[in-house]
Amino acid sequence: MRKKLFYAIAQHIKKQVPGIKFIDLWNEHLAEITNTTAWPVPSLFVEFEQYDVRQLANHVCMADVPVRLHIITRTRNYSAGFDDKRLDDALDYFDLIDQVHAAMVTLAGDNFSTFMLTASATNHNHAELLESIERYVTRAQFTAGARPAKQVINAKLHLAQGQ
Repeated sequence: MRKKLFYAIAQHIKKQVPGIKFIDLWNEHLAEITNTTAWPVPSLFVEFEQYDVRQLANHVCMADVPVRLHIITRTRNYSAGFDDKRLDDALDYFDLIDQVHAAMVTLAGDNFSTFMLTASATNHNHAELLESIERYVTRAQFTAGARPAKQVINAKLHLAQGQ
């Protein structure tokens, strides 16, 4: 299911938010930024948090899947505060976050519901890079282990016949 969710998110963001230049899975990219080659920015990284799974009938599972989106861009510094003429350019980053949000709340699929925003944080601790972490949750149904209808009917027949 995570693979399906990742592809759905990546394709939807790529289509709806053309300002995002790079999309990938999150792997602590900012922790080693000084030792690795940088990727294009603005970037969006998808991180799947741990989630609890509920077993349903016929080997189908359901879970509320939390997804953290790391939106990375370059910092645009200004020094004159609110009256600085460059302030609007420096705050363009928040417009990008809003565009990602507009895309995420319109994304749903065959086995997952619309994503709901549950938390948002902006992190300035990466020198020239600015990171926003937007946390969403979707309810997903895992059907990979589901038994075909014919197997379910046969199992019910065997139970009814006492086998």
